[in-house]
Amino acid sequence: MIQQPVIGKAAAGASLEGNDSAKSPAAVPAVKPDADPSPKNGDKSSSSTGPVPGVALAQRVKRRWPGTRALGIGALAAVALAGALIAGTLPKWKQTQKIDAAAAEAAAAPPKVTVAVARRFAPNAERVLPGNSLPLMEASLYARTTGFLKSRLVDIGDKVKEGRLLAEISAPDIDDQLQQAKANLALAKANLPLAEANAEVAKVTLDRYVQSGPGTGATLLQIDQQRATVKTTAAQVEATKASIQVNEAAVQRYTDLQGFQKIIAPFPGVITARNVDPGDLISADSPSTTRELFHLMRTDTLRVFVNAPQVFATGIKVGQGAVVFRREDPLKQFKGKVTRTADALDPNTRTLLTEIQVPNPDNALRPGMYLQVKFDFDRNLLPVLIPAAALATRTGGPRVAVLDDQHRVQYRTVDLGRDFGTEIAVIAGLNAGETIVVHPGDDLPEGTVVEPVDLPAAKPGS
Repeated sequence: MIQQPVIGKAAAGASLEGNDSAKSPAAVPAVKPDADPSPKNGDKSSSSTGPVPGVALAQRVKRRWPGTRALGIGALAAVALAGALIAGTLPKWKQTQKIDAAAAEAAAAPPKVTVAVARRFAPNAERVLPGNSLPLMEASLYARTTGFLKSRLVDIGDKVKEGRLLAEISAPDIDDQLQQAKANLALAKANLPLAEANAEVAKVTLDRYVQSGPGTGATLLQIDQQRATVKTTAAQVEATKASIQVNEAAVQRYTDLQGFQKIIAPFPGVITARNVDPGDLISADSPSTTRELFHLMRTDTLRVFVNAPQVFATGIKVGQGAVVFRREDPLKQFKGKVTRTADALDPNTRTLLTEIQVPNPDNALRPGMYLQVKFDFDRNLLPVLIPAAALATRTGGPRVAVLDDQHRVQYRTVDLGRDFGTEIAVIAGLNAGETIVVHPGDDLPEGTVVEPVDLPAAKPGS
């Protein structure tokens, strides 16, 4: 009776021990396979009165577990911390070694500088200059006869040939004056035989008077009067001839005025302006009322005028070729030729007026267009071209840093030519093919050995 509670406590402890062993496999004691934990027949007193061996072992293991687990956790944490320190420190240490090695190498190596090669100008140069196109011939047609416009046969845009009738003016008064002049001419021509006959009679009469002698039929007074009559009739003949010429000129004048009643095209071309209509009053030779009837242009050949700057003036020669194109269509080009120049520069603009004639049979170009003219110039002086950034300006004049065969810096004083913005022409002091330093700066003294780095090529569009 007294040991039953003990057995109950042992069973309860075994059940609790079994629960802990399920949670932690390390706490479960090893059980031999041939051991039989169940009591055999006839051995009831031993199983009911003595302690159970497995329960006691489980209790001892349970009492030692808390210290062992803490020690294991601490060891694992120390190992993890050491691994983390090694993993974080080792790469940085290697990177530091690399940086130090690179810095030492850079300090020992010569400084790197950007270099470029001086190049010679091309012997031929292309330059594009703006130009203004005009027709080969141009005429403003006015009336030379006063009257009314009888008919108009053309309008703007019409292409005409030389001698074509454009309009006709009605002037009846001119026609009447022409008829009067013709009548006066006929009268003068009719009076000429009469005057010649009177002169002949006067000569015959004078001869008879002279042959008969004074006192035999004619007095001296009659003879003198007859001589005067001969001269008078001869003068009348000359006056009649002059009158004929005057009347002929009058007939010609009115004939010309009558011819001006027809407006004729003086050359082949196109009508670009028309300012009259049939029935309009046409006034001739009156500055206040005279107006242009038609405007005619010949466009099968165009004249393009260019104002060439002074720098290109000496390179333009009569007869040299040129290419003309429109800015909006640069691929379609037209060949032309320099026909004449002003041969003197305009003192106001310092430009040379140059004329280029361009064949235009298809009428692809129009008078009045703003065109581009490309010239090919032959250079007599071929300077050297260098980047503008390679120029070092000092008190002693412009200089450039030149590299020798050992990449040693040598400064040279140069004479500059034309400035092209990103590049500058050098006239003297530098040879083509030499290597120069770009952006030399003030920290690059004479004699410094450098490591050249080629200047990168400019990107398209930059």
